[in-house]
Amino acid sequence: MNTIQKDPEQIYPGGLKAVLFDMDNTLFDFVAAKLEACREILSFIWKENVTEEPSVLFRYFLRGVYGFEDYENIQDYMQERNIFTAQDYRKCCEIYEREKLQNLELYPAVTDTLDKLKKLGLKLVIITDADSNHALARLTRVGLLNYFDLIVATDTTGTKKPDPAHFLFALEMLGIKPGETLVVGDNIKRDIVPARKLGLRTAYASYGDWRTEGETDQCFDFRLDKFSDMLDLFH
Repeated sequence: MNTIQKDPEQIYPGGLKAVLFDMDNTLFDFVAAKLEACREILSFIWKENVTEEPSVLFRYFLRGVYGFEDYENIQDYMQERNIFTAQDYRKCCEIYEREKLQNLELYPAVTDTLDKLKKLGLKLVIITDADSNHALARLTRVGLLNYFDLIVATDTTGTKKPDPAHFLFALEMLGIKPGETLVVGDNIKRDIVPARKLGLRTAYASYGDWRTEGETDQCFDFRLDKFSDMLDLFH
């Protein structure tokens, strides 16, 4: 793990009370699960005549026209190829929800690391742009639900990151200060930047960042090359 700050007292003065975790691509590889869901949708649509890679459908989710998980992305894919029927569309949506959940896999050592953080007496929180139902389903699927004291989802605050509402809500609910809180996330723009503006400490989960957003130097307090690197902050 490479840290930006070097002074041990700056890194961990003993006053940290909570860790706020992004969920998707921080605790588990959500992109891989979505790609597998896209693969299954294409297999259903084209049967044995699949000629496109799952990434073709996945790119529809990346356009920003709708949300990252919205079914309308599937609808557009089908309509642009003149293969849309209401019945097949509903089936594709069912496949998408089932497969992205079933294919979730935790990153290595997540459970062991969370166990050790809980033993240190830290409050653990989820801050996610998923809605509450999706968040609960995913955390239940990977066996992590009971680790978290609070889940802040998009329907909790009515906003999505980088709006600061998620972070402020967590601080208020836990009754803690920004300097007593560490935010862990894979998205520089949506997790790290807004957290730092509020005075929270930040750990960039580089292992989960699949984007190519350019230079990231000096915009976070700590860099995590694997999830268990978090434990180095508490030695």
